[in-house]
Amino acid sequence: MKTKFVSIGLSLIFITLFTNALKSQNNVDTTNSKVKLNVNADIVSRYYWRGSDYGNSPAIQPTLSLTANNFEVGCWGSVSTISFYKEIDLYAKYTYKKFTLILTDYYVPSVNGTSSSPDTRFFTYKDKTTAHSLEASLLFKGGEKLPLWLLGGVYFYGNDKRWGYNASMDADEKTYYSSYFEAGYTFAVQDNSIDVILGITPSAGAYGNKAGVVNIGFSGMRKIKITENFELPLKASLFFNPQASTAFFILGITL
Repeated sequence: MKTKFVSIGLSLIFITLFTNALKSQNNVDTTNSKVKLNVNADIVSRYYWRGSDYGNSPAIQPTLSLTANNFEVGCWGSVSTISFYKEIDLYAKYTYKKFTLILTDYYVPSVNGTSSSPDTRFFTYKDKTTAHSLEASLLFKGGEKLPLWLLGGVYFYGNDKRWGYNASMDADEKTYYSSYFEAGYTFAVQDNSIDVILGITPSAGAYGNKAGVVNIGFSGMRKIKITENFELPLKASLFFNPQASTAFFILGITL
């Protein structure tokens, strides 16, 4: 029940900040407003995340977020264009200096037409049946002088169950506490950039059938000038999952 209130609380915070942002735009100079509104969308040839392909098709991925001082709350989603995969994620972030604490509610009701959990209704948060998965993560970003980032995240509630790797845990529908750790570094190449990424999981669960490297590769990013005032961000990524012996080459644009 407490976890249900946490997720509902995220929704209420999001709505409250959104309302305040609208008031700020109507009543004050928006250039000095403490609340910032972000709306964008990515169009990608594949939805690839932490070593896996979700949806097996091109996808549209919108973002709606609000930032006030060091706090950010938002919603991110992915909808496949030629398959049944869809995802809606609510998140809250708090940043202190170079560290960001993140709470994410992942809602994935189905994967390729198959229900992901016993109960796929959005407002159902019972631990053993919900289609929601809650994750706590910590991100370190070194900044411009040290363009290094370190990320660690663990699922702690909800649909992190029934992975088929531990018979006793599956029988009791226990949480696997699937964890993911990533290190990345950004290299500047003239006016463009390249990210090099390494991701591992310490145990069997959502990311693989055992401990090991599940995500390694790099992404190149550049901006294509369309008009005097508009540039189109373009991203190409080549990733490998050594544990699953898979490879992905992905193209994406941001609007």
